[in-house]
Amino acid sequence: MPNWYRQLRRKYHDDRTFQFLFFLTIIITPIAYHSTVQSASADTTDLQTYGQNSPPFTPSPDPIKRGIFYTQGGFKKNYYTFKSLTINDDFTLNVQAVHPPIPLLLTYSWWTSDNQMDWRPISNNKTGNLKVNTSKKGIKYYQVKAVYKTLTGYTIHGPYYSKIIKVTINEKPIDTEDLSIETSSPYLLNIGNSILDNAIYATGSRNPEEATDPIIWSTSDDTIAHINSNGEITPVDSDHSGNILIKALVKNSINKKNKIAEKVIRVGGGLDDIDAKLGENVTFKIQGLSDNKRDDFNNISIDWCYKKSINDEWVELIHNNKTELTLNNLESKLDGSMYHAVFSYTDEHHKKKTFQTNDAQLTISNSIIGIDNQIQNTTHKDDPLDTKTNLANVAKDDKLTYLLHLSNANKTNLKDQTLVIPLPLQVDITKLKINDEQNIEYKLQTESLKRKNLIIDLTKFKDREDLNIELNLKVGPISTNFEFESKPVIYGTYLENSNDSSYHNYGSTISFHFITNMFFPSIHDITFNPIQTYAPNSLIYRLNDTNAPNNIIDFDDQRRNFNPVKIMVAQSHALYDQKSKAYLPAVLQIHNLTDNTITNVSDHPAFVAISTRDQKLHYLNWNKNEGLLLRLKPGSINPGNYETTLNWTFIESA
Repeated sequence: MPNWYRQLRRKYHDDRTFQFLFFLTIIITPIAYHSTVQSASADTTDLQTYGQNSPPFTPSPDPIKRGIFYTQGGFKKNYYTFKSLTINDDFTLNVQAVHPPIPLLLTYSWWTSDNQMDWRPISNNKTGNLKVNTSKKGIKYYQVKAVYKTLTGYTIHGPYYSKIIKVTINEKPIDTEDLSIETSSPYLLNIGNSILDNAIYATGSRNPEEATDPIIWSTSDDTIAHINSNGEITPVDSDHSGNILIKALVKNSINKKNKIAEKVIRVGGGLDDIDAKLGENVTFKIQGLSDNKRDDFNNISIDWCYKKSINDEWVELIHNNKTELTLNNLESKLDGSMYHAVFSYTDEHHKKKTFQTNDAQLTISNSIIGIDNQIQNTTHKDDPLDTKTNLANVAKDDKLTYLLHLSNANKTNLKDQTLVIPLPLQVDITKLKINDEQNIEYKLQTESLKRKNLIIDLTKFKDREDLNIELNLKVGPISTNFEFESKPVIYGTYLENSNDSSYHNYGSTISFHFITNMFFPSIHDITFNPIQTYAPNSLIYRLNDTNAPNNIIDFDDQRRNFNPVKIMVAQSHALYDQKSKAYLPAVLQIHNLTDNTITNVSDHPAFVAISTRDQKLHYLNWNKNEGLLLRLKPGSINPGNYETTLNWTFIESA
């Protein structure tokens, strides 16, 4: 838990506003009596004239992946072929070559050109990473070659040639107007095996294409998958699966607006559970494999295994060497059975290796009792993302109405009916009504740290053909955003069957998306420039890394309604050096260029900024000559590290 969250204080007022207090240390660097010089070195890359076989090379085809192995090498698609930057941006080109699974040495060679005709090799770089010199405005072109050699130096794969990469260096930033993202696959395998290329790639498309601000990648759940700065998405481990959002964020330098794009991917071990009816045909299909000849494998075989129940032994099915398994005309004896696929291959040392998918379960239900279920957020009815089976933004104190219609379509005599409705621990039941009866007994059974089961005995209603169930819920405190799925199930037996044949049937899956409905500031430390020469009444500015486009505060705004937020800041005590026990003769001031005002922070809480209604909070940053600055006062100064604490207050209007 971050320090600022532990120090959180929330106060409610009669006007329904609330405050958050955060604490920040500001460090004044030691007073120096010598010059401090920072300079950026020029590009010292050794460029030499290249001879006969210079670029432009014809780019190699994309690598071919059949199932899980690369059968033809080349460059992965996730490298930039066009990049627009501003002067002095920090940027490195990254490419990655791939090859069939044989231990080899990989060597890269880079070339550069100003006009795509005269190419020069870049020496002293045999890796797939090239730091680009952005010190001057202009256009540069790059191309890279990759060669795989044996340990004895014999070329066995390649050379592979990348596409030509164009890098444009602009004098001023160019804003992004529109942003969208795509992923190379909607499914990410999380099977742990060293030969698997467990990665998919996110790419961003922008309008205009020349936009300069970088795309910042993130996922909605870092416990399931990670994404790096190049858009490469990798699983955390095989124990964490589920649907996650891949998020792309661009912070525009000019208009200060954020552009955001999102896409859902699924992370898992290759197989999904299946719910089916008696007599149906179903197919288990391994997800996350390449679409290039999915079932055409060299040096690999696939065997499917199943077991009747969790406690039984695994049995190998007939070998079919396919990535799909179809079961026809389902029988009740297969209810609850488990399935997985085992991959076998021979490595370079002629040893047999295996790995497998996750276990998937088959659930078979009879359609004796039908369940039609839906839900509504009666507190927040206007969310455009809500449907009958999905609530998009559920927050504390929301009231939910869960409706279920049970129908005995076959008019069959039943007994021992039990309805089970999974619920998140964060909701409380305020009312349960079946048809016209309101005093319904029920049980609550905690199943895990995340869910509880509502269990309703329906035996007294066994003669009814239809039941209407109304379940009213109230949401308790939500500490973090999370998702929950609820699929109701009814269990029972046939009355006229002397063998008491059992049945069960599922309703639709209800999805809850819970949000904290709060905003969370992340405040960064501020460091001022060293005081080289003491001049009373002069201004000391912040270091460059605390000026725009770098942020003083980043916000994670999870609110449902974006009410105005007023930001205030106050200094708790004068700047003080612990070592010399001395105070700095200076005052912190807020410089507001909008209305040309200057406010001393030490006197009282100073106004910093205010958002408008319906404005989501993203970040707060300042240019060099605005925001929090340090003004020296008359007096003597001792060398030292001077510190103070700022109390940040965020007031949201109701």
